[in-house]
Amino acid sequence: MNQPDIPVDALYQAAKRPEVVAAMRAFYGDADRRIAAHSPTCWNRGACCRLGEYGHRLYVTALEVAYYLAHRRQEQVPTVTGESCPHAHDGQCHARERRPLGCRIFYCDPAAQHWQGPLTEELLRRLRRLHDELNVPCFYADWLVVLRALQQRQ
Repeated sequence: MNQPDIPVDALYQAAKRPEVVAAMRAFYGDADRRIAAHSPTCWNRGACCRLGEYGHRLYVTALEVAYYLAHRRQEQVPTVTGESCPHAHDGQCHARERRPLGCRIFYCDPAAQHWQGPLTEELLRRLRRLHDELNVPCFYADWLVVLRALQQRQ
């Protein structure tokens, strides 16, 4: 799969901007409330975090990565080995507050199938507008590719 160059320096710069962090906090707060209103349930205890094994790719935007970086404590970006999210351990997400939209909205619960797609598309349109409003160049790239690019900068 051909991936775009990941603008790592620009992502770290965006992560330092308070207005970017505040906008993404508000965005995720609204997204989380709208998702919770559907009362979805997790059935697989993190199996979807083993992206390659589960048959999924997780795509993220630049603003999502900037928010993720803004909420790192002093830890390094974890090493990606294989096709699993390095934040998933023992059936739990260890980056829960800073996880991307796709992690927040995906549920294998069959009752979630009717609302996930339309809500995802609506929220992605909002994210694209936020990129423009905040003057952060938008990209849409594979999460594991982005994490590997961030690792290389450390």
